[in-house]
Amino acid sequence: MSVTNSGPPAPRLAHIRTRWLSAVTAALDSDPRVAGAGLVGSLGAGHADDWSDIDLLVVVDDARIDDYAAPGRLPSGPGKPAVAFDARHNGPRGTRAVSGQYVVDGLPLWVDWHIHPVSQAGWTVDSTVIFDRRGLGRLATTFAEHLNAGEHEPATAKGPDDHQALRLGLVPVAGKRIARRSPDTARMIEFLGGPHAPAASWRDHLATLRRLLGGFAATGPPASVSAGHAYLDLVAETL
Repeated sequence: MSVTNSGPPAPRLAHIRTRWLSAVTAALDSDPRVAGAGLVGSLGAGHADDWSDIDLLVVVDDARIDDYAAPGRLPSGPGKPAVAFDARHNGPRGTRAVSGQYVVDGLPLWVDWHIHPVSQAGWTVDSTVIFDRRGLGRLATTFAEHLNAGEHEPATAKGPDDHQALRLGLVPVAGKRIARRSPDTARMIEFLGGPHAPAASWRDHLATLRRLLGGFAATGPPASVSAGHAYLDLVAETL
């Protein structure tokens, strides 16, 4: 996210993110099997706003990478995991990734975990190191460039229920785009199952997200549905 694409203040979101991150990084630091951890994405680069999600890079010994590449293995801090997915296809061969939503104080928090083996790890130019037990080197690339280098891990199979849960978890992410007045809002809402409406107003986009969220209520985790509604209420306050 660029600095010019920041949203209006949302102190409740910033507070739950800070609480979650403080607890989780403490848990990682207390685990001697974790070689290092750092922030990547907008938080790592110092370009985050109150609406920003969390991107965490966790470095472990090569032999332990699959031990950590599971939602139940990763710390959840003060939040409760609502939806989670194997996202290894977003990284190069030999790495793992997990994406998911946590519910903290009734609001959703999206987290992308990147789990990398020591043999492939390094701190990119736009990362912020939390701790490093191995003295990993600095890379001359951004984290996005590092992820896109070489062949990617193949995607794991997902069924219809997984895709439905993913769309539910991404409703607040689409809401964030409304708060920021992002030009790709309409495209993301269409991905979630909404109509093709590039000329819709921000209020119309929000109404569409509320309808989509209502459609997920019968099959989605109740905590995620409720948190999604609370998040969209915050988005409504920006209009």
